[in-house]
Amino acid sequence: MNALLFVIRKNLKNIVKSTFRKPLALIGYIIVILFIISIIVYSFAMPSGIVRASSPELFRGIMILVFAFFYYTSLKLGIEKGSSYFRMADVNLAFTAPLKPNQILLYGFINQLGGILILVFIALCQMPNLKNNFIMEPYGAAVLILAVVAYTLSYPLISMIIYSWTSVKKERKVLVKRIFDGAAILVALIFVMDLARTRNFSKSLIDVFGSPVAVYFPVIGWTGSIASSAVEGFDTAFYVGTAGMLTLITGLSMLLYNMNHDYYEDVLEATEYAEQVIKAKREGKNAYVIQKTRKNVHGSVSGQGARALFSKSMLEQRKASSVLFFDRMSVSVVLTAIILKLVMPSETKDFSLLTVLCISVYMLLLIQSQARWAEELEKPFVFLIPASPYQKLFYATLADHLKNMLDGALLFILCGIFFREDAMSVVMSILSYTAFGAVFIYAEVLTRRIFGNIHSRRLMLFVKIIFSLVLLLPGIIAAAIVGALIGTQFMIIGALGAWAFILAVTLFIFSGAIFNNIEASS
Repeated sequence: MNALLFVIRKNLKNIVKSTFRKPLALIGYIIVILFIISIIVYSFAMPSGIVRASSPELFRGIMILVFAFFYYTSLKLGIEKGSSYFRMADVNLAFTAPLKPNQILLYGFINQLGGILILVFIALCQMPNLKNNFIMEPYGAAVLILAVVAYTLSYPLISMIIYSWTSVKKERKVLVKRIFDGAAILVALIFVMDLARTRNFSKSLIDVFGSPVAVYFPVIGWTGSIASSAVEGFDTAFYVGTAGMLTLITGLSMLLYNMNHDYYEDVLEATEYAEQVIKAKREGKNAYVIQKTRKNVHGSVSGQGARALFSKSMLEQRKASSVLFFDRMSVSVVLTAIILKLVMPSETKDFSLLTVLCISVYMLLLIQSQARWAEELEKPFVFLIPASPYQKLFYATLADHLKNMLDGALLFILCGIFFREDAMSVVMSILSYTAFGAVFIYAEVLTRRIFGNIHSRRLMLFVKIIFSLVLLLPGIIAAAIVGALIGTQFMIIGALGAWAFILAVTLFIFSGAIFNNIEASS
């Protein structure tokens, strides 16, 4: 046990030392901590049911559906790559240390706390939306955090168990894949059949994902039941879910140790894959690019000076997309439009595009990966291009602006057709969405210029989100004033888009010098 404590103590000491060597990073950590504390206080103090009081059954159905999606995607990837609590630094340090396997696993659990913090932060960001639409218990935020922690600790263990069993034979891997896909297709068919019967999306969601079978279904139902108690209170399903998840996490940890004393091989591939994902994000690539990239793309980098950066970005985009800019993000945009059509409440019909814009911008802030400009900063030749730093920054980010514009066009044209909106509001929504995307891109550039290439991607993500929200607040207030005075959807969207455009131009001016010299980007 002394060896384990030494490894943990040494790791924490190195983190503290590296933080104090970078005062700006330390300031960033302090800002993030204060922001999280304020969100936690606000989440508990905010009143519930401000907009409407939806049924607890609907909340339960939503929670079980969300965790079903999370578990399906996580475990599906675990079949291919396994899962891991570790980084390659842990493989080099902890795996070679004189520690028992169960102590190494405990060390991995402690390392997982950072990942839990990210998911907890995202969950807390949803509290205002949830409290606006549901009457939550006073302890609702704490229960939601408990459900997120249970998910974060359980899925890597389940993935490691599945991977260790399927990696022996290819037939086992194919069998488990078919079981997962078959179960997903079966649930989707049941939901579609019920939707055809009820013609009501919310009622079908309750019927399928709020049924007793779903509530008490192992793992997915247990985690969803824990989260559902935020609205329904502590009932039998909560106690069953809590006991089930506690037993599962404890039992799988013991089983993993007793079943395979040398589980290092099972987590090694997953650890290597995690390192590739982190490296891809640092280079400005989407994480899924490393899973599948088109090899038969023909073309060359054209253009002179800074324009070559745009040509290079377009070529990389073609490799990562099915058709031009159409990729997984585009598919999610289409699904978002369809889901919003089905669940949009009747009281928002006069402001349907504004509602879609707010939701889509919020999603873009949380899920937008690092843009490709960051990849260019790692190349020394970019600083030798005979062009101004502003030209370099503009052409390095132009492909991302086009991607946001096309995704926005796809989303709002579909929503315009679904909600029968006028063409001018659709066009204004597309332009506003593109402007907000530019704000998030240049906010990240400016954050990089201020803090440098800090060691923690989590810190950069937190700072970017906080920075963007603070900058957007005056525009939101101005749009609310316009809405109160004029009350038309077109003018409110226009006010939001105008502020986002002004903000994007301002951030562009202040962040352009990052391409001026290598020292500004390090």
